[in-house]
Parts: sequence; structure tokens; C-alpha cells
Amino acid sequence: MREDLDFDGFVRERYDQLLRYAVMLTGRRWDAEEVLQEALVRCLKRWRKVPADNAVAYARKAIYHEFLRSAKRKPLVTLDEIAGQLDLEDFAGAVVAREHVLAVLQILPPRQRAAVVARFWLDLTEAQTAVELGCSVGTVKSLTSRGLAKVRETWKAGAVEHATVVTSPGRRWA
Repeated sequence: MREDLDFDGFVRERYDQLLRYAVMLTGRRWDAEEVLQEALVRCLKRWRKVPADNAVAYARKAIYHEFLRSAKRKPLVTLDEIAGQLDLEDFAGAVVAREHVLAVLQILPPRQRAAVVARFWLDLTEAQTAVELGCSVGTVKSLTSRGLAKVRETWKAGAVEHATVVTSPGRRWA
């Protein structure tokens, strides 16, 4: 076992952060937990080869790939299905805004969703996102542009009540 960063310690320290990333991709906590667990199993198998300074990025990339695998296995959830599960009167404003963001993200195809989440929630640069998603910077720009266009279209269509939602500290969307 590596002395600089043991796997159990890494998971204990970063689990919540990695779970939030998975929730942003999947839209539902129970799906996110499943994706995260599968990704962590894959990470554990190669843990000795993972550079300590790149462990979080490695885990996020594993989550992204597991998310893509799971998206192929499961049908996409429609906005109506998600909205039907919400009783908006019982939620505080911030939670409602978060649910709206998750609902809108579910409209996006998996790769666009991952690009938008990486750029605007993880606050990664285009180059960092390209490495994370295993594609070119041009592909990241295209995925992000198309994803944001779809998000804006959804906001304008009135599918979501709030026109501006905070997605990460200091950044606003739409």
C-alpha cells in the first residue's frame, strides 16, 4: 500500500465531494451512489499506479466513465418525471434551485452534461475538462456550447421557474 495516500483515507476525505459530482451527473442521489461505488471499485484496482497529486482527477474521470456506462444501461429520466417527484412547497429556496438545476441537467445528453458540470460546477478550464473527459478542447467547447444552449432554451421555455441559479461559489448560470 502507498504510504503517501492510502485508498481508505482518500475515500474518507473526498467521498462527499465525489458524490456531489456524481449527483450533478446523474441527477439522483441513489444513481450517484451506485455510479460512485462502481467507480471507486475500479479506482481501487489501479490505486498503486495513480499519482498522489492526481488522485481526485483520476477518481472524477472514473466517475465520468462509469456515468457514461450507466447512462447506456438506463433510460434517461424526463423532466416531467423529475418534476412529478418534487413537492416544491416543502423545499427551501436553495434546495428548489438545486433541484431545478438537476432537472435541467437531465435534459442534456450524458457527454454534454458532463462537460457543463465540469466547466461550471467543478470550475475546470477547457483544457482540464478535455483531459477529464478524454477528448479534445474543441470537443469540450462544442459540448459546452450545445449544452448551455439547451439549458437556456429550457429556461426560456418556462420549464424552470428561476432564471438565474448559482451553480458554484461565485458563478452564475443562464
